[in-house]
Amino acid sequence: MDLLTDEDFRGILFAMKRLIWLLRDGDAIVLPRPAPDTFLRYVAGHTGLDTGSVHVISPDADLLTQELLHGKEVLGRLQDIVTPDWEFRPYIYDRGAVTFARELGLHTDRARPFLGQGGAELFNSKVFFRAFAAGAGFSVPAGMPCRTVDDLKHIVGQLLARTASVIVKRDRAVGGHGNFVVTTDPRLVVTGALSKTYLTDPRDLDAVVAAAGLARTHAPQGEVVVEEFLPDCRSVYVEVVCPEDGGEPSIVNSGELRAADDPPVLVGLEMPLQTIPDSSRKEFFAEALRMARMMRDLGYTGLASIDAVIASSGEIWFNEVNARMGGSTHLHHIAETLVGPDWADSHTLLSRFNVRSANLRKLLGLLTANGLAWDPESRRGVVIASDDTEVSGNIEYVILAPSWAEGRTLESGLGEILAESAPPQV
Repeated sequence: MDLLTDEDFRGILFAMKRLIWLLRDGDAIVLPRPAPDTFLRYVAGHTGLDTGSVHVISPDADLLTQELLHGKEVLGRLQDIVTPDWEFRPYIYDRGAVTFARELGLHTDRARPFLGQGGAELFNSKVFFRAFAAGAGFSVPAGMPCRTVDDLKHIVGQLLARTASVIVKRDRAVGGHGNFVVTTDPRLVVTGALSKTYLTDPRDLDAVVAAAGLARTHAPQGEVVVEEFLPDCRSVYVEVVCPEDGGEPSIVNSGELRAADDPPVLVGLEMPLQTIPDSSRKEFFAEALRMARMMRDLGYTGLASIDAVIASSGEIWFNEVNARMGGSTHLHHIAETLVGPDWADSHTLLSRFNVRSANLRKLLGLLTANGLAWDPESRRGVVIASDDTEVSGNIEYVILAPSWAEGRTLESGLGEILAESAPPQV
């Protein structure tokens, strides 16, 4: 926690508010900060949720620490509500979640011993993922995990000798944060990393060593993964589910990651995945399901996002698993709620988060006045997926439309409204 910045905390708070879309009548939801009433009513207007039947529990803090979770404000209130037949769906099923469930009398660790021993956290490690994927015969980018300075120098030097660029990834960072690219090509266009280190001499790795935070014999800030950087590739994912009964895993949704220009890191998704050749998509889905079966066989249950990059030639490299609810979980739920369970057969979805906006009430008025708000009759329009305008001045939006062209037209119109109405960046 002492490595998290104020921006990191804001990102956590922003992401958690998305989960309001998953609420059903009678549910309880635990969030770090209270949900804005305007946003709760807005979601209920689309989902039919009875807001009077749900319990929104919040200690009003930066992060849901174990101390706060087990205090009166959270555990105490839930113990008055929850019975053993309740479902427990944490954002990530880590050991802290298992401990919390046990306190609630939901003995999920008995049914899921793999998760109770840190299995979800294991899959969320990029270091573990490379060993798991490579050992099972999945295609991964050239490279290796590094625990020491010597590991780092060896693999960076080896890769730079055969390719102009490598990417260094923090083991457990997300969305491109904690990543940096090392290159001998001054013209390289970088995506998926916050920074680029240009080397005039590929043997001079002092700056790389300093940024990686490794030591001679161990990794004081955690291990890093060094991989060949693959430019001009599409970053794609599938979200899968491993059933609790041990049944066959299935694909829930798919898409392509959207990156900003500055910094060039994740800012949203395009769903479903339609922008790659059919043969590549079929191969990607088949291999992702093979990976999901292996995860299930080890004891993993629940949702997971499996990420890969795909070259213009169609070649596929797998690069990580997010064994938790993903950035598409709530988006898929929104589309399913508004369009139907087969929404991907008839619609496209564009999303973007951390977008500057006026307060939600004003924004909703502007969307309606300009004919951009979601319209159930025409089955197209803009939906607000998360509202953090009271704290950071940002929103996450979803655009649903029958075609990519219509979706991008709606997005362009939304961009004009936001440019005129959003407050300046502080």
